[in-house]
Amino acid sequence: MTSRDYRHHVLHHYNHFAKYYDFTEFIRRDTRHWAVALSDVKPGESVLDVCTGTGELAIALARRGAHVTGVDISTSMLARAALKLVTPKPTFLEMDAVALEFHDQSFDISTISLALHHMPEDVQQRVLAEMWRVSRRKVVIVEPHTPRNPLFWKGWTVFANWIDESELMYEWVRQDFTRTCQLAELDVERTQIATLGIHRITVCRPRRRAA
Repeated sequence: MTSRDYRHHVLHHYNHFAKYYDFTEFIRRDTRHWAVALSDVKPGESVLDVCTGTGELAIALARRGAHVTGVDISTSMLARAALKLVTPKPTFLEMDAVALEFHDQSFDISTISLALHHMPEDVQQRVLAEMWRVSRRKVVIVEPHTPRNPLFWKGWTVFANWIDESELMYEWVRQDFTRTCQLAELDVERTQIATLGIHRITVCRPRRRAA
């Protein structure tokens, strides 16, 4: 699948179903709480939430006192995020995750939630490399958890697609995600399984090149 195909599917899916997305937030709420806790965000820190969607993770981070910017390519999802009457409110911007329009190390922390499994692995690496570039302290990634035993892959893929449709779920379940992070110069510090094994939170530290 090409990058063009990936973008077409994502934009079609999320622009059409944005108004219904938060109806299933109860599935993700506990995972988002875990992600915020594992981010170790401090009041006053700057956070970038990549592929922010309707902004739920960005809002949760802002409630910890962080200055949060959420970016996404789906205008419909961003519109839903902008409608939410919350204080403090993150800044929401339309932006492609493969080309973040920020200077190097602009943020203390960057996060991404349930987006990478919609992308081919080479695009995932580009997104993670951008997150590495703009982050000083930590990168937190929330994605579907996958069973280790191949005997469960087919059934799990059907179940996962029922919750969160992806044209690339068959590839995702076979992917070595730790290796994907390493190729983007992100060292995995911790993984946490959440929401009855549905989600996996990966906490990374950006690897810095020697001066």
